[in-house]
Amino acid sequence: MRVGVVSTDEVQKALFTELLAPLVGDLIMYDVSHAKDGDLEISNAHILLIDMADSNVVECEEVMEALGREEPICLVHDKNLYAMAQRDRISWRNRTIEEIKLALPDLANELDEKKDEADNKNVPDLWIIGASSGGPQALRQFFGDLPRMPISIFVAQHMSEAGYSQMLARLKDVAPGWGVQSAESGMKIKPNSVYLVPRDNTIVINAGVIHLQPYSAQSVSFNPCIDAVIRSVFDCHPHLGVIILSGMGMDGSGGIRTIKGKAKMIMAQDHESSGAKSMPDTARNTGAVQYSANPEGLARKLAQIYGQKTF
Repeated sequence: MRVGVVSTDEVQKALFTELLAPLVGDLIMYDVSHAKDGDLEISNAHILLIDMADSNVVECEEVMEALGREEPICLVHDKNLYAMAQRDRISWRNRTIEEIKLALPDLANELDEKKDEADNKNVPDLWIIGASSGGPQALRQFFGDLPRMPISIFVAQHMSEAGYSQMLARLKDVAPGWGVQSAESGMKIKPNSVYLVPRDNTIVINAGVIHLQPYSAQSVSFNPCIDAVIRSVFDCHPHLGVIILSGMGMDGSGGIRTIKGKAKMIMAQDHESSGAKSMPDTARNTGAVQYSANPEGLARKLAQIYGQKTF
């Protein structure tokens, strides 16, 4: 695939290269002098990305004429990438890739594969544990039987704002063999680590780095929203597994229904061992749950997936 960029802004061009080159290969760079020399007319690029945030490009008649031609296909870009937060740049990249896929449908599968590879390179498998009422006890039993493994776990436990610090301390106590931290923007995901998801947030993963994204849960009692965490992480990192533990309500069921048949594995605490049964039972009713057991059994199953022996 050959993608050209028309811009005179060196910072923009550097960011285009950083964001797009891992997916589409080396970019062909043009400025207005190339346009005036007729290089755009004879370009062998499949796609020309026109930087309309660059006033020099906007004022160039030859570039405007290129927009009216059928080939090469021109996509208009009008954002200042330097002013964007990194997660917004990634969103822009993803939208641009979708536009390229629409313009060049024969290359859509190749682009999807390269995007997946670029986003998840050197990132360990991720697991989300969703829990509510009865969750702290289930987590203690789960981590008490879980060996160190080359995965990262995000715990989305419904809790009050005042209970966050207490929950973090409790996780550190029940999972001494794991690196337990509060999830924060800018953190590099590491294997054998547990991250507690803060209230009023969901998680976005970009190149192995955590980005918190504000999210207002519909219920103050079901916060953080497990459904939102599952969906947002899966959008960024499809090598995802989910475990639904004890809890009231149905949070988590919508998320696992969305990723049914696509996730690495979906498990839930069994009815008998759950202190609050509705959340894991509702998860099972979706048909997405592939394995159920008590917390110790879930730990053993997870260890088995990665060829580990439990304590």
